[in-house]
Amino acid sequence: MIKDIRVMAATYKNIHLSISEAKRIRGFFADLDHTDSRLHNHRESGEQIYQYPLVQYKVVGGHPMIIAVEDGIRSIHPHLMEQTQMVLGDKIYTDMALDIRLSERPIGDSREIREYQFMTPWLALNQDNFEKYKKADPEGQAVLLSNILKGNILSMCKGFGVTIENKLTVTHQLESVPVWYKGKKMEGFRGTFQINCCIPDLCGIGKGTARGFGTVKIQHNKRGDE
Repeated sequence: MIKDIRVMAATYKNIHLSISEAKRIRGFFADLDHTDSRLHNHRESGEQIYQYPLVQYKVVGGHPMIIAVEDGIRSIHPHLMEQTQMVLGDKIYTDMALDIRLSERPIGDSREIREYQFMTPWLALNQDNFEKYKKADPEGQAVLLSNILKGNILSMCKGFGVTIENKLTVTHQLESVPVWYKGKKMEGFRGTFQINCCIPDLCGIGKGTARGFGTVKIQHNKRGDE
């Protein structure tokens, strides 16, 4: 099964940040409306909502970027238009020049192998599979990461009501990188992977996608249609 979903990419062209500051962008916009769970994936009570985030806050290429998909576009777009400044920590940014691009992107089964690159670190490992990863030999680690990738992508597709009918085939060229997430040092991964599945450009997979982790960008596919 494959379908198109609406994706909005909004980039602040004249603001320069580090990847670690994506959480501050999320905090700034989340505080604008606590009643809209699509902005922060929490109920008004503070309880977390476990679903694929429809608004994701990132730093890509050194610039703040907000990716919104489907109903998330309606939630975040008015706030993007209204803000004349952005307060991140002890810094105030007033050059709010925005580049906004709307598109429709496919998600789901692909007859061809597509190659993607992680633009931001992918958080693959939780407490359980971290131990498995550390105990495995290099071949076992590669297999484990492939299986986690499949699981992350299946979970993303499920969040959009897309059923994957193909048997997913994954290869990858990933290397570990240190990452700080919620005050803890974790192991993330950068590099490329190949899979017979369509993933919407600049959307995230895995843990911490709302905070900008696991952002993927298509590199190549045999049909050359991207």
